[in-house]
Amino acid sequence: MVTIIIKVLSIFFIMAVGFFINRRNIIPASATKYFVDMLILVTTPCLILSSITSKEFDSDVAVATLQVLVMGMLFFGFAFLFGVVLFKKILKGIPQEDLGVYVLSFASINNGFMGFPITKSIFGGDIFYLMIIHNVCLTLFMYLPGPFIVNMNHSDEKISLKSIARKAVNPATVSTVIAIIMLVSKLHLPTLLFDTVESIGAITVPLSMLVVGMQLGESNVLQILKNNSLVSMSFIKMLLLPLLVFFMVNWLPVDSSVKVCMVFGSVFPTAVITSAIASMENRNAVLAAEIIAVTTLISVIAVPVVAILLSGYYML
Repeated sequence: MVTIIIKVLSIFFIMAVGFFINRRNIIPASATKYFVDMLILVTTPCLILSSITSKEFDSDVAVATLQVLVMGMLFFGFAFLFGVVLFKKILKGIPQEDLGVYVLSFASINNGFMGFPITKSIFGGDIFYLMIIHNVCLTLFMYLPGPFIVNMNHSDEKISLKSIARKAVNPATVSTVIAIIMLVSKLHLPTLLFDTVESIGAITVPLSMLVVGMQLGESNVLQILKNNSLVSMSFIKMLLLPLLVFFMVNWLPVDSSVKVCMVFGSVFPTAVITSAIASMENRNAVLAAEIIAVTTLISVIAVPVVAILLSGYYML
């Protein structure tokens, strides 16, 4: 338990350093984009490739993979329906033209950019592998129904399936497919190449947390907090949703690592790609960015608390 607490605090102290870097203008705010590109295009694919190919594929891994794929798709379907009910029946004060942005922001989770390094650092390789599979479900959800969801209550939807497919094929998904093929085929990278890829992938944890802290430093959180619907939605997403997921999966006859993956995956903030999809569809991308900022801020407390509770409950 003490080890988990130390790991969690270490990760969020790195985020605090990123916040300090931004507020002190040590690195220009414009540089954040290049750090994000480095994470998405280089370090995260290397982290995925080295982590998956270092595993040994057996029947237990195959079963856990299938379970996470099925449960992951069910999770996003549930989160979508929960979001629709939440904004149509409970939080009724939102502008109806922004309904789709709210619903997609509620259902999406940052289980890649933020979830990968945190899961890897706290829970290790086995659950990290399952989080990668969970991220496959997120990718399918965001790029297939995602653009349709963000256009809810709009009759002028013009969605290009070609552009959706092009965006769905990104370095993370490509490296995941390659790594899984290698895992199933029991192929391994040459030692020199594996060591290089592993070293580059190791940069992901500190760099991603620095970037999240720098992004929070750019947000005017006090101004955003005046939006009551946004704040209420953010707390429901970050606190109630993981609790509901826990009660839904805890009784299932699956391995505890699968349960941890599903619950821990649900506690991450709104996926950064939500704002990009809203922008692509000419919807309220600023609102999506504000939701990302608030949920990320809440995650500073929510993620460590859930990590500690899960590690204690499942004796990890």
